[in-house]
Amino acid sequence: MVALEPSIQAAWKSCRLKSAWLDRLDVHGVQTARPDSVPDIEAIATQWARIASSCDTSIVIAPELDGLLPELIESMRKKGCSVRAPEGSFLRLASDKWETHQCWISDEQITAPTWLASDWLTISDRLRPDRLRPDRFRAGGALGGELQNVQADGWVLKRRRGAGGTDMERFADGERLIGKLGTLVDLSEWIVQPWILGRSVSLALTGAWDLTQGGSFRRWGPFEGDCEMMPEVIGPTEQLFGTGSMIENASGDSTESIESIESMEPTEGSTLGSSIGSSVGSYVGGNGPVEVDPQELWRFARGLLRAVPGSRAGWIGIDFLMVPEGPWVALEINARLTSSYLGYRKHYGPMLADTILGCPLPIRPFPNPGAFRFSVNDFHG
Repeated sequence: MVALEPSIQAAWKSCRLKSAWLDRLDVHGVQTARPDSVPDIEAIATQWARIASSCDTSIVIAPELDGLLPELIESMRKKGCSVRAPEGSFLRLASDKWETHQCWISDEQITAPTWLASDWLTISDRLRPDRLRPDRFRAGGALGGELQNVQADGWVLKRRRGAGGTDMERFADGERLIGKLGTLVDLSEWIVQPWILGRSVSLALTGAWDLTQGGSFRRWGPFEGDCEMMPEVIGPTEQLFGTGSMIENASGDSTESIESIESMEPTEGSTLGSSIGSSVGSYVGGNGPVEVDPQELWRFARGLLRAVPGSRAGWIGIDFLMVPEGPWVALEINARLTSSYLGYRKHYGPMLADTILGCPLPIRPFPNPGAFRFSVNDFHG
């Protein structure tokens, strides 16, 4: 297994941001010093391919930020590496929340209303400030399947290509969101969604398989042709988000708010007080399992994956909301090994890794709801 070091991800993000701002400035012909070059995909792929050359196969963990994950895997494959991951077309669509959303609404899957930030801003220009609420926006076909009994409280701004809630920010009202959008360099790289009240959870699928339009399933073992079975659907687990943000109160003053994993509400729908302007959060861990009907979970996952073209392999995560008295609302796909693996491994043990190569899930009694808890800091790879 190879994983992108957090320091490389941080450097990538920092340099891309600095370059974007320099591109925006009018320097009147004066040559400007560029920031240090961003981590080169080819250089990383060459190094990792050398490491993986003696392995039967490899599992790549990298953020979706700036298209890094699909490009890195594609480059490694071109160098002759066997990588346990979906094919390139699926990776590119699943790594982009906007493209994933387009696939889902075309297939009438139930997903959150989603706009490119630039489109949302255009719509907001036609509305009075007191009407900048989720119920006043019309997403056209953006709802996908029928969305009923769903309530929203403010807005959430996300990167199209990000991981772990990178730079995700929640806003109590549209006016504050408009103010934030005015500070961004490229609105086409951001999406806006209503903050839907519900329980934030994720499921995982593992193996190497193909969901054909005819409904048949093909799955390979560690070596192609070894076995044929259905992919494993695991979960769901409840997601926890921590914050460290500057919160604006009603008087306009700013105070720092730091909340830990223990104090965070585990649902996506904890209510913002009327005095809160915005809050920034990131994924910090979770607990599980959440008790659901396994067949319903399988049908839900199968429909969402079939809507995205391309063959699948390895470990794939899907984030969604469980709305009280309402539907399950799909949010995004993570086409790589996700942090929830840390929680599932506490129950299934080290043999869980073999399922990524196509082996059956270890037979264990289903744990009691909430039996395990994990943090992203548990990963030391």
